[in-house]
Amino acid sequence: MNTITIHPAEAYLRNPNNPSSLYVKINGKRRRLFINRQEGVIGIIAERKKRKGYRFYDWASIQAVYYPTGEDDKETVRKEVLKYKKLARLATHTNAWLRQIADADPEKSLYENHITTGTTIDGKCIRLNTIEKYCGCMVMECFREAFKKKEKYSSYRFDFCGYDGTLWCEPREDGDMAAGFMKEYRNTGNGYYYLLINDNTMIGYDID
Repeated sequence: MNTITIHPAEAYLRNPNNPSSLYVKINGKRRRLFINRQEGVIGIIAERKKRKGYRFYDWASIQAVYYPTGEDDKETVRKEVLKYKKLARLATHTNAWLRQIADADPEKSLYENHITTGTTIDGKCIRLNTIEKYCGCMVMECFREAFKKKEKYSSYRFDFCGYDGTLWCEPREDGDMAAGFMKEYRNTGNGYYYLLINDNTMIGYDID
């Protein structure tokens, strides 16, 4: 009689006492599995997506399982939120997002505090002087001038480490100002998105 053995990652997800998602390593990359417990279906988040996924069957492809470590995870969450708070305090502008950071609860994740959409670029910083090396001083000067005058601005796409880079800023209500940096795959509308957290730093917000 054959005995059916399920993968430890599957056993973890099917245990109702565990979280409904789990990170694993597939083809050298960190990927997230999730379970719909109402239907008993296990899926995997598609690459470069934050929510969209598809049904998962290839358990043999899993090279490693990253089980949550409890207190270690809580400390990581706390450090990430405090990092955003520290950087945001250096800003000379304000907007709703920066106010969310100021009021964020360090015991909750960046996603739970509505600071990011919960992606692999959370906490990843790109300084404006790094971006300037790729966009050129003229584009950076136009960006800074528009930001200072609280005017809307969007640069042309420029090469940034093999991606299409775009700088933008725009005024918001009550004198607020927002700005960001888009690092997108060539000739697409998908990529990595950063917001200006202070006068010199862009920080991870979303992946699409």
